[in-house]
Amino acid sequence: MATTSRKIFIDSSILIAFIDRGAPNHLKAAKAIEDLARTGYRPYTSSSVVTDSYVFLSHEVGTTIALEFLQTMLQSSIEILFPQKIDLITAHRILRANRDRQIALSEALNATLMQKRGIVQILTYSYWNKLFGTYVSNLTVV
Repeated sequence: MATTSRKIFIDSSILIAFIDRGAPNHLKAAKAIEDLARTGYRPYTSSSVVTDSYVFLSHEVGTTIALEFLQTMLQSSIEILFPQKIDLITAHRILRANRDRQIALSEALNATLMQKRGIVQILTYSYWNKLFGTYVSNLTVV
């Protein structure tokens, strides 16, 4: 696999830990982000991840840090994916088919966006349901 074709989805748990120096996983997240750049991964995230991260940072760390985070995201090489109605329909189908698994709408929607773009790895500290055969990257293990 060519280095430039390596794709990875970054979850809010990573972005928050990376920005919040007081977070328990801050150093691990910083290393994971550095490793992404060093190893040639193409990073993706979603508009909901950016929104959730901004809200958390604004409430827990402060508006100034949250605004700097948003500006950094807009200027970074991380491609932000935006859902269409068809993506919500697919996420809804996932939720209906997996009622017993307690999958969050945001997780189903992010998995749908990942599947649509051929992204199989997610960088996260949160539990991941392995939807569409996706899996948690080992870059979070330090």
